[in-house]
Amino acid sequence: MTNHQLFEKIEAIQAAPTLVKLLEIVEKNIQSLGFDYFSYGHRSHTPVATPKLELINNYPSAWSEQYQKESYFEQDPTILHALKTTAPLVWAEDTFAQSTKLKEDAASYGIEYGWSQATRSTSGVSMLTLVRPSTPLSSMEIKSNTANLMWFTQTLNDALEKFISESPLLAPEVSLTNREAEVIRWTADGKTSYEISVILGIAERTVNFHLNNVMVKLNSHNKISATVKAIVLSLI
Repeated sequence: MTNHQLFEKIEAIQAAPTLVKLLEIVEKNIQSLGFDYFSYGHRSHTPVATPKLELINNYPSAWSEQYQKESYFEQDPTILHALKTTAPLVWAEDTFAQSTKLKEDAASYGIEYGWSQATRSTSGVSMLTLVRPSTPLSSMEIKSNTANLMWFTQTLNDALEKFISESPLLAPEVSLTNREAEVIRWTADGKTSYEISVILGIAERTVNFHLNNVMVKLNSHNKISATVKAIVLSLI
């Protein structure tokens, strides 16, 4: 694929007006990258205890149903990889070494070899996987196609996330003052309001004043929730 062709595909993905149209574009283009199937998953940052999980793919419906029925997402090594790093994962023989039943069941539906790429944003962790049956990715293919695959997966992840995330975690204009950031940063390190007042050389009531401002800005009911959101949004 030439750079011009890649840019055309990226522009088409970015301009897709609806999720249905976007998925049609994806299905038409993954074959040019040497794959038959794609899978997209998005795990929200909040709520922390019960994060929302969205899954979209063009896998055979029978496999999608079995994957859900067997709760394979709990042991899927590609998901575990995505939660740890944004480094691309090229499926190999040992990728599913600890999940042999998952590997065997997936292979029976042509889900055998793939490329998984995770991305992180203020709304959550996303992962796009491109898959094909029978033929492993060769070292030459990986070397020659890595740039195209990373551009494609990043662009598609961004486009899909816009449709998946019904509303952003917070308005993009939300920001903290330097003092608010200091206070919430020390809170994230486990310091109490009194300890923070000593560290910053200000009154404890002033610390609580800034904490309250942060909670209001981040629409949080307590400082723990505010701290989590501030970290997720890279405000501290």
